[in-house]
Amino acid sequence: MATNVETAIRVIWGLLVRLVVVTGTAYVLYRVRSILISLILAILLTYALLPLVDWLCAKRIKGLHHKTQRLLATIITFIVFIGFVGGCVTVMVTPFTEEVTRFTDNVQEYGNQTKAWLASAGKWYAKTVPADMKVLIGKMDPQAVPKALGKYTQGALDTTKSWVKFALDLVLIPVIAFYFVLDHRSLTREMYSLVPRKRRREAVRIGHEAGAILKGYVVGQIILCALAGLLTGLFLTIMGVPYVVVLALFAAVTRAIPVIGPVVSGIPIVLVGLLNFPGLGMAAWLTVFVVVMHFAESKFIMPRLIGARLHLHPAVVIIVLLIGAEFFGLIGMFLAAPVAAIVRELLRLYYVRPPIRGITRKEQADAAII
Repeated sequence: MATNVETAIRVIWGLLVRLVVVTGTAYVLYRVRSILISLILAILLTYALLPLVDWLCAKRIKGLHHKTQRLLATIITFIVFIGFVGGCVTVMVTPFTEEVTRFTDNVQEYGNQTKAWLASAGKWYAKTVPADMKVLIGKMDPQAVPKALGKYTQGALDTTKSWVKFALDLVLIPVIAFYFVLDHRSLTREMYSLVPRKRRREAVRIGHEAGAILKGYVVGQIILCALAGLLTGLFLTIMGVPYVVVLALFAAVTRAIPVIGPVVSGIPIVLVGLLNFPGLGMAAWLTVFVVVMHFAESKFIMPRLIGARLHLHPAVVIIVLLIGAEFFGLIGMFLAAPVAAIVRELLRLYYVRPPIRGITRKEQADAAII
């Protein structure tokens, strides 16, 4: 009896300890969630820039220590990256500033155009809309629209405040990525040294799989961004819309934001069409282009491209994007696909339990343990 009681106590105590550890870990992760997001984004930036650094270090320079060469390669890579980002911002901001200035100078003309559109819409409403529909519309709350606009404005202000804080965090991401790119092998070696020796082989395999998944995801996103920019630039050039480079770059950059990005990039495209072409014809064509490209990209191209690189079915990619958006918003959507792929590999390893083979020499080199 005493033995059974002691066994029950040990089992209960073990469950309590595990519960406390899990609860404490979840609490700590919740409190440092913004730091974790910055860390994950820094890791993704590392995977985007690491191939260029490795390429610059592939051929050794005589008389130069390999650490010095890697430092110079990392500095050059980040200078190119910062220059590219700065150039994109400059190219996009300057024309937008000019367009706002021109809009301010011609605000009276635009006001007259708006009045003409409203008058035309009023005539269409009076002649076309059935009487029953007019009665139904008349019963609607006239204050509903102002209330909705006020609520939307308040939400936009709150979102702006959160984005200002996030912009401050963005400054740290390139700094962290710089050290990751520079010393990723030594950092990996230190990380694996904390794992018990009997578990190190599993840790190396998991780390290698996670790294391959994140690398595939980053490459897939870069391809999607380039594709969005090229298609946008080609269509706007054919239609004769001004600021092709600006709008194409904006479409490519915002494409990194899943689902929402194409909508954000579509707004200035349609506005430029409205402000530079009389009537609604050009704006309608641009709207159709934005909608069709967004639908094709989000429902077909992205799931197949990202899913193929992560070995996820397109339907699974769409589902995890929706789940990520529900729990973690924009960042959740951005990280949903690679996280789902990593979780799938963990489930296969620990629950499906495939036979574990010896790690390859490439995995050993990545883990820096040989």
